Amino acid sequence: MLITTERLTLHSWAEEYFDELFALAQIPETVRYVGTGEPWTPEYTRAKHQATLAHWATHEFGWFAVSAAPGSFDGVVSLVRRSSTESGLGLPAVEMGWWIAPSGWGRGYATEATTAARDFVFSAGFTDRLLAVYEPANKASARVVEKLGFTPHSRFTLEGRVEQRAVLDRPH
Repeated sequence: MLITTERLTLHSWAEEYFDELFALAQIPETVRYVGTGEPWTPEYTRAKHQATLAHWATHEFGWFAVSAAPGSFDGVVSLVRRSSTESGLGLPAVEMGWWIAPSGWGRGYATEATTAARDFVFSAGFTDRLLAVYEPANKASARVVEKLGFTPHSRFTLEGRVEQRAVLDRPH
C-alpha cells in the first residue's frame, strides 16, 4: 500500500526495511526520546520489525516507511492498535508515532507524513481514536501533536522519563 503526499510517499512496512530501521535506530539524536533513549540492538530491532509485519498481517495497517525520493528511507510513521489497558485511556486506540531521519528535520516531513497517516487510518475506519505518547521535552514532537489537533490527556512516568498522552478523535 502507498500513501502519497505533496512531497512524500508512505510505503506499507515490508521485510526490506529492516536494515534502514536498524540504521535509523543507531542515530543517538533519533532515539533520544524513544524508550530508554539508547540505540536499539539488532535483536530488539528484529523483534520490533517482526511485530510490525505481524501487525500488518493481522490488522491491514501498521508502520509506514517514509520516502522523500524514490528509493530513499527518510523515516517511519507507526500506527499500532492498542487495547483499552495498553492505551492507558481506558478505551482502545491506535497509537501513532514517528521518526524522521535527521537529514529531514526542519522540513515539515513529520507533520506531512503523520497527517497522511492520520487521514488514512480515520478514512479507512480502522479506529475512532488516535493516541500519541511523547516526552514533553521533545519540542518537535509536541509541535507535530499540536498541529495534528491532538488534545493532551494525561502524563505518566516510564523508566524515569515523563511521558505525555494526547488523543485525537475521528471527526464525525
